[in-house]
Amino acid sequence: MPKTLAEESPDGRVFFAPGILRHSPFASDVAYIIALWAHIDGDIASILSRMLKSDIAVGTAMYLSLVGAGAQRGALDAAAHEALPEWQQLLFKAIGSVAEESRKTRNHFAHRIWGHCSELTEAILLTHPKTIVKYNISHRQRVEELPDGRGVIRPMPIDEEKILVYRRPDFDAAIEEAERAQTLYRLFYAIMCDSGEGPKAQLLADPIFKARLDQIAKGANAEAKAILGIKAKEKRKH
Repeated sequence: MPKTLAEESPDGRVFFAPGILRHSPFASDVAYIIALWAHIDGDIASILSRMLKSDIAVGTAMYLSLVGAGAQRGALDAAAHEALPEWQQLLFKAIGSVAEESRKTRNHFAHRIWGHCSELTEAILLTHPKTIVKYNISHRQRVEELPDGRGVIRPMPIDEEKILVYRRPDFDAAIEEAERAQTLYRLFYAIMCDSGEGPKAQLLADPIFKARLDQIAKGANAEAKAILGIKAKEKRKH
């Protein structure tokens, strides 16, 4: 997890500009994660098509027409509830939960602003556009009008708590998360296509996924737990 600029406490000059990412050694990592998620969304659209028993082109068009992650997730959950047995619903829900953090990272990489600090030459900064807007407003907008017509401006320092510092290990972790998400969704599609026990075994062998599944499946029925190899809690003897 990247630290905030406030945690780093550098004294160097901080600036944000469109060309910073272009000339950064991390540009290819950012592009790779965004590209990975384009493929993942295609995989999810194929899963939705399978649930709806429709042509892949139809399912993909429907999925991509939904605006916003919330609408897409709602459609997927509704389709899963109607089309899948409980144990597959649990797998799909756990995959979505594991992948959500990576999707957020992808969205931040695509829609936020990259920056640089002169004292952190091995790192690149990332912040929400609102952070920059708020800083610029404080340097340009009058907060008080004097009797003689002059205005008072009170410049504020940029909010370093809202600026993330990305280094090589942070990008490596982000790539690992995105690649895991892609693998999990593709294994699930194979399960839906009745490709034998192999894909399910691979899913359950991923420790991060298995831990999330165990949490999500606590209230599942005994049959679903048995299929997923989740041991039911023994009742306490009185």
